[in-house]
Amino acid sequence: CALPPVSGKCLAYMPRYYFDPETKSCTRFVYGGCLGNCNQFISVDKCLQACKK
Repeated sequence: CALPPVSGKCLAYMPRYYFDPETKSCTRFVYGGCLGNCNQFISVDKCLQACKK
């Protein structure tokens, strides 16, 4: 949850959410479909469940 969002090198358009530790909130970004990291979630709820502590 502390990693920056990574769109990856592929060209898909997949809306995802990442946790921003500075604001302690989840923000939308576009994931390309490959080579991302584990700070990406399919919904705000999943993001908050995993990261908000």
